[in-house]
Amino acid sequence: MKIREGFVESEGHQLAFLAVNEHLAKDDEPAIVFIHGVLASVNFWRDCVPPEFKDDRAWYALSLPAHHPSTVPPSFALGDVDDAWFFKIMNGALQTLLGNKKAIVVGHSTGGFCALNLAIHQAPNVMGIVSVAGFHRGNWGGVEGLLLKIAGLGKWAKGLFVANILISKLSYFARRTFAAQLAHNRKAYRSNPLSLRMLDNIEPNTLAHDPVALFTFFNGIAGLEIADQLHKINMPCYIFSGSDDPVVPTEQSRVLASEVPNAKSVEFDGVGHMPFIEEADAYFSALERALNDITDTDRIHANTKKVMADDVPSI
Repeated sequence: MKIREGFVESEGHQLAFLAVNEHLAKDDEPAIVFIHGVLASVNFWRDCVPPEFKDDRAWYALSLPAHHPSTVPPSFALGDVDDAWFFKIMNGALQTLLGNKKAIVVGHSTGGFCALNLAIHQAPNVMGIVSVAGFHRGNWGGVEGLLLKIAGLGKWAKGLFVANILISKLSYFARRTFAAQLAHNRKAYRSNPLSLRMLDNIEPNTLAHDPVALFTFFNGIAGLEIADQLHKINMPCYIFSGSDDPVVPTEQSRVLASEVPNAKSVEFDGVGHMPFIEEADAYFSALERALNDITDTDRIHANTKKVMADDVPSI
C-alpha cells in the first residue's frame, strides 16, 4: 500500500488527506473517497477499507474539519457550522484534491452526513455516494450523543465539553471501552483484530485533537437537519445501516432510505455503528457491489447521453 499524505486548503481550513495507490488510478474509473466520523481521523481508513483496496485499488481518505492533523482557522467560531458550511468546506476540499475527476464518496457517521450533503448540493465531483451509519439530524445516542447534547447547550457548556475530551485522553483503556460502545455486537467487534488496528491508527491524532475546535464543530452538528432537502439528491445513493445502532437511531436511516429518491438500502442485522468491524465480510462485499453498481450506472448514463447527442441531426 503506497500512501501519500498531505493537506488541502478550503476556506481557511487545512484538511488532511491520504492518497493511496495513486499509481493504480485509471482515467475511466471514479476516485473513491472515504470520510470518517467524529473523534476519529483521516487515518481511520488505513485498515477499514475492503482488503483488496490495500494493494489493488487507488483510493483517498479525506478528513473532517477540526480533526487532527487537520487545523481550523483562527476565525472558526460558534455559529459557523451548518449544512451550507459543510458543503462549502468539503466541496472545496474535494475540488482541490481531485481537480475535475469524478468521485464516489463513502462516509461513515458524520462522514455519511457529509456524503448526503454533498449530493443534496450537487457537488460537481460527486457521481454517487454510500452513507454508512449516516444521519439527517444532529441527534444521537450513546457517549457521542452526550457530547453532542453538551455542545448544543452553547458557550456556557464549553468547559464541560472540553473537560470530557481531556479526560478521554488520559486512558487508552477508556478510549478502547468508548469505541466498543459504538458496536451492538461487541463480541464480534472485540474479536476482530481490525478494532485494535483502527484504534492504533488514530491514536496519535486522538491525543492531539483540539477540544475547543471540536466543541465548535459539535455545537454546529447539534443543530443540523437536512431531511427536507433529501429529495434534491439525483445521483445513485446507498444507505448502509445497522439494525441496532446505539448512536444514530435506526429511524434516521429509514428516513434516509425513504426520502432519498431511488436510494438503495442495506441494513445489517444485529449490527451497531461499526458494520465494517462487527460484520466485516458482509459489509465489504456490500460496499464492493455498491461501488460497482454506481460506476456502471454512471457509464450507462454517459453512453445514453452520447447516443442521444449523436442522434441529433445537424443543421
